[in-house]
Amino acid sequence: MSEKYMLFSLDDEKSKNLGEVISNPTCKKIVNLLAEKDLSESEISRELGMPMNTVNYNIKRLVSSGIIEKAKHWWSVKGKRIETYRVANKLIVISPKQSNVYSKLKGLVPVFLISAILTLFVSWYYRIQNNVLIGAEKTADMASSISMPETSGASGAANFISQTNAVVLANAWEWFLIGSIVAIVVFMIINWRKL
Repeated sequence: MSEKYMLFSLDDEKSKNLGEVISNPTCKKIVNLLAEKDLSESEISRELGMPMNTVNYNIKRLVSSGIIEKAKHWWSVKGKRIETYRVANKLIVISPKQSNVYSKLKGLVPVFLISAILTLFVSWYYRIQNNVLIGAEKTADMASSISMPETSGASGAANFISQTNAVVLANAWEWFLIGSIVAIVVFMIINWRKL
């Protein structure tokens, strides 16, 4: 999916090219004509009474600047592919300085990936610990059923402690993930201008 806007900085070479294209009378005529309907280069040449090479040159400049775009194509009788053009439905934004949030956040992508990998590792590690704990409980239950029965108070306390450990182990990866996200957000807030 293409972006719905074009962002230009005043210091950028693209903004200079855009200014030249917009100020060119031939380009203006072509854009005004294409605003009404999609046309091919030969149709534009015929409608405006201009030579084909002039239309071709200006079409290339308009396409490279992003003001017009290829709409569709069809095949001529001779088997040649004929492109039609239309005015691009995009906003043109010109700013004094280019502030690209994407380039600032691009440096943080490895940090997010490392956090995700470490979260998966913590989740896997605690899942294994939980399975070991459950296996130990089953072994202890089997041993207690074979040997002397415990008092109900000691048995209830042991069950409560083992259930609490299981809950803590099961949720450890969630806490790690939340901690990682909070640390990254705090880092971004503190160092926003440096990014």
